[in-house]
Formats: sequence, C-alpha cells, structure tokens
Amino acid sequence: MTDNLALLLKGFLPSEICRKSDSSFDDVEDLLSNLPKLLATSNLGSQLKHLKIYDISDDLTNPELERLMLLYSYLGHAYMWGGPETPLSIPENISIPWVSIAKKLNRPPILSYASYALNNWETTSDDSSNLAVEDISILQNFLGGIDEDWFIMIHIAIEYEAKFLLGSLYEFFVNDCEDENYLGNAMDSIRNINLIMNRMPEHCDPYIYYNRVRPYIFGWKNNPATPNGVIYEGVQEYSNKPQFFRGETGAQSSIIPAVDALLGIEHSSDPLRVYLDEMREYMPVDHRDLLKDLDVWKDQYSKSKRKELASNHKEIINEIVIETRNFRHKHLDFARDYIHNQSQNADVNSNAVGTGGTPFMKYLEKHLTETEYND
Repeated sequence: MTDNLALLLKGFLPSEICRKSDSSFDDVEDLLSNLPKLLATSNLGSQLKHLKIYDISDDLTNPELERLMLLYSYLGHAYMWGGPETPLSIPENISIPWVSIAKKLNRPPILSYASYALNNWETTSDDSSNLAVEDISILQNFLGGIDEDWFIMIHIAIEYEAKFLLGSLYEFFVNDCEDENYLGNAMDSIRNINLIMNRMPEHCDPYIYYNRVRPYIFGWKNNPATPNGVIYEGVQEYSNKPQFFRGETGAQSSIIPAVDALLGIEHSSDPLRVYLDEMREYMPVDHRDLLKDLDVWKDQYSKSKRKELASNHKEIINEIVIETRNFRHKHLDFARDYIHNQSQNADVNSNAVGTGGTPFMKYLEKHLTETEYND
C-alpha cells in the first residue's frame, strides 16, 4: 500500500500526454481541430455524417487512449449540447468507439476531468521545475477563447502545485518523517494553490463562463435536459437503453480527497459525500486506487498518533487546515458568482444542479464548515 501512496510525491498530472493520435485517426483529429468553427456555424452535424466507425486497437498505449478519449468526449458533448435541441441519442460513429475507449480506460463514456483538464495541455516553458498559469496551453476546446482556456489553465496550475502539498503531507504523515519542515512546505504550497485559485477572474468572466463554457460540460444524469438519459446507438452491451452518466466537474480531481485523508478531515454522511464517492468512478484507475489505499491508511492510522502530532505541531497543522478551508471558501464564492448569480438572469443552463448533477451550493457550504483537524 505504501508504494501506491508514494505516487502522491508525483501529483496527479500524467507523466506523458499524447498531443496527437497516429495517422489512422486523422479524420477525427481534423474534425476536432475545427470544432469551434463547426459549432459556431452549426455545421457539426453535417460533418459527422462522413466520420467512419473506428476500431480501437488493444495495442494503444495509455497516453494514446487518453488522447482518443479526449477527442471522442469533446465530440460527444459537442453533439449533445451544440445545437438548439438536445438529442435523445448519440450516433454510432461516436458512441461505438467512445464506449470501446472508455472500457479500456475503465471509465464511463463521458467527458470527465481527466480528459477536460489532466490530459488536455502542454507547457510553453523550457523550465521543467516550475509551471506558471501563463506557461500552459490548452490542446482542445469547444468554442475557444481566453475564458474557456483560462478556466482549464487554472485547474492545471493547481494540479501542478498540488504535488508539493501532497508530497510534503505524505512525507510527514505516511512516511512518518516528523520534521516540521515538511509541514512548512505544505503550508507554502496550499497558500500558492489559493493564490492560483484567486486568479480565476483575471481572464474568465462569470457571464462568459456560464453561457459559453459551462453548457458543454454537463452530463446526462440528474440533468433536467436529459430526464430519460441518453442512448448510445449501436453499443450492444447497452441494448439500446438510455444511459445516465455524470458530467465533468472539479470534484473528479483527486487533490481534495487526498488532502482530507492526510489531514484527517472527516465529512458526515450526506448526498454530496455519496456523490463524491461516485466521482471516483470517473477518475483514472491509478488515482482511484490511490484514494482507496488512502482510505485504508486513514482508518488504520493511530488516533493516539494524530493526537501526538496535534499536540506537537498544533499551530502549523491548524494553519494548513485553515488554508484548506480557505480553498473551499473560495470555491463556494466562485460557485455563487459564476453559477448561482448568473442563473438569476438566465432562462437556460439551470443552476439547480452543477455540471456533475448535484445541488452543489448547500453541500459546499456544509463541507466548508466540516473542514477541521480531527485529532
């Protein structure tokens, strides 16, 4: 188990990202490279008719599969949310390859955080020891524009910085190196994460996010627009029956569940906790396994040991928890500014549920109040 938890030292960004599929998928790559124009001119449907049903080889590497998952996820969501009416089904030239790729990655056939953010960037910097927000370039988008890109770039920069937070907490708590320097490093990192988070409004306007970015990342579970789910045409295992999958959401990032486990932060049972557990199904398998091992470690971690640490390092541990609470507070503020307030003047894109299909506001507030160190 400890070997698996050592992955915290690397963070959750992939070590290799495939930026372009091999030439056998050129038609798909070309279609996605023109996606913003096709959506803007309502020509996606006419172009989709020419796309063949691709076979997905067992010989593809994981980065190659992630690239294809990204392409088909963007294509599927563009088809679902890019027109005036919401379709009841997804055509087989999208659905059959999409489901095949998803099975190989052991994730649902839907746009998830792993495709939307983790595997959707490259760096423009030669400095491998640092990654500023401005060093990030997004590989694929829906309509394009700085607001859409910046929204994802902020998430990538947070993921990069989080490896220092997670690595330091791992060394202190899991690896049992009771050196307060690790807690100091963790404090610096969580503060940096909050500084990055605070930069969201610089280039991502709430109105643009709500009306141009958010509509494309919804799923079809607990979504008023798809009350009966969505049919994946031609997929034999689904037997032409509607499917219900959650949409893309930052709740599919593994950072906060890992931080909560390491710091001993507990959340009482509520629908959001059930939802967050469900979100693990949408994560990459190694992230999912790591969180499962963290759960086991947290349950086995001695309460007396936590009390000892809380006594010997009370001030700095509490400061880290406060900064974690600040992160949740800012997230709640953004949910209010970017979604709830925008919805007051909107007839579509309801704020009743988040993109993942949950009534987010009241549960975000509850989890905020529960963020404390349990010694």
